[in-house]
Amino acid sequence: MNARLFHASRASLGIIPLLVLMMTLVSAPVQAQNVLTVGSGGAYETIAAALAAANGGDVIEVHGGVYPAPLTVDKSVSLIGIDHPVIDGGGQGSLVLITAPQVLFSGFIVRNSGQSLAHEDTGIIIQAENVTVRDNLLDNVMFGIYFADASAGLAEDNVIRGIPLDESMRGDGIRVWYSHDVQLIGNEITGGRDILIWYADNITIRRNHIHHNRYGLHFMFNKNATVQDNIIEHNSVGAYMMYSANLVLTGNQFIDNRGASGYAVAFKDMDSARVQRNIFIGNISALYLDNSPSLYDVNNTIEDNFIAYNDIGLTALPSVQRNIIRRNTFLENYQQISVQGRGDLLRNQWTYEGEGNYWSNYVGYDRDGDGIGDMPFRAEKLFESLTDNEPVLRLFAFSPASQAIDFAASAFPSLRPDPKAIDEAPLMTYTLPAGMTEDSPGVAVPLAAAAFALLGVGASICVVALRSGSNRRQPARPPVGVAQGSP
Repeated sequence: MNARLFHASRASLGIIPLLVLMMTLVSAPVQAQNVLTVGSGGAYETIAAALAAANGGDVIEVHGGVYPAPLTVDKSVSLIGIDHPVIDGGGQGSLVLITAPQVLFSGFIVRNSGQSLAHEDTGIIIQAENVTVRDNLLDNVMFGIYFADASAGLAEDNVIRGIPLDESMRGDGIRVWYSHDVQLIGNEITGGRDILIWYADNITIRRNHIHHNRYGLHFMFNKNATVQDNIIEHNSVGAYMMYSANLVLTGNQFIDNRGASGYAVAFKDMDSARVQRNIFIGNISALYLDNSPSLYDVNNTIEDNFIAYNDIGLTALPSVQRNIIRRNTFLENYQQISVQGRGDLLRNQWTYEGEGNYWSNYVGYDRDGDGIGDMPFRAEKLFESLTDNEPVLRLFAFSPASQAIDFAASAFPSLRPDPKAIDEAPLMTYTLPAGMTEDSPGVAVPLAAAAFALLGVGASICVVALRSGSNRRQPARPPVGVAQGSP
């Protein structure tokens, strides 16, 4: 045998053990997933004891009962609550800390955290990636769920109720901090301060009910967020979005957000945002724009929204420009457009690609029947301009004084203010956003309430007028002791 054949045969012989080892590993049975039971006759009395005995991938079933906090989950396991077991902190500190990745925490009642803002006492703190927190009730907690440098997490179908404190003393219902690709889906959050999304990209917020908080949503320094199909109502502010880019805000309902500011949605230095097919009803101001967009080469798009029965439809600073605003319905807002400061909003596109907006106070006509008014809509009421500079004058709204001021401005062009906005192609009819009707949850009630409020005001005026007229027609009653007809 020559040397070449000898070395080749040795090489082939060396491969055989390696192949045998690989076949053995492939054919070896996978270790079965263990199920460890806590409480109700299970092998473990405490969750901590089951965690100590568990391996990665195991399932820990926790049966109904009350278990003490704090609980630290430091292994990649599934913690499943059966019959709603309770983790109770007794009013001290944080309650559940998850430090291992790929944990599922589901089916628990987590209650009674501490009340320290300085220590950020929290119901559930997540400090690892790929953690799912699903179908839990967090009750009487300072902070609710806190993703802290914990990307790719999911909070789904949880109910979070804060401690009943003054708004400034509450913690955040959900906080996402330096955690990318987090999803918040189907949760109910109430009684907290904010839902704070901070230095986090690629966030999805869908189908949540966010009510009776300070800020429903509070964004700072984020990119590529999607906020879709949420109901955000009865907060001081619906959503305040700051220093972020590429936001998609679509299919949401912003109802009755009426705090000190009372914005449904406020933008501060927001770039490339798309606000589409949302409903805004009963807010102090439906939209507020401050230096948005902030970059000179981008636009924000606001289209197909239903903006009705708010105090103000859209409020902006006079420096705001490069927003595309089209196909929106501005219906019976007390004031359609407001400018905070001297100036106008003419550097925004109120008509884009031949499409403007519907304005319920538009007095033009459509001779050719193409659905677009033949005259531009001009926001130029004198009394509105005065109230933009002096909001206290809104006390005189609907008074003879306000009507006289606007009549004088229409009769004497020299008194007419410069227009705040001009829509060159106002729409003659309106529709609700696609997929939403006046019977949709959260929509029918505010519309009915507004209608009944108007009927009530009208009825009150009629009653007062009738009583006044009756009093004027009724003869004066004679003094006591003087018979009627006496001289």
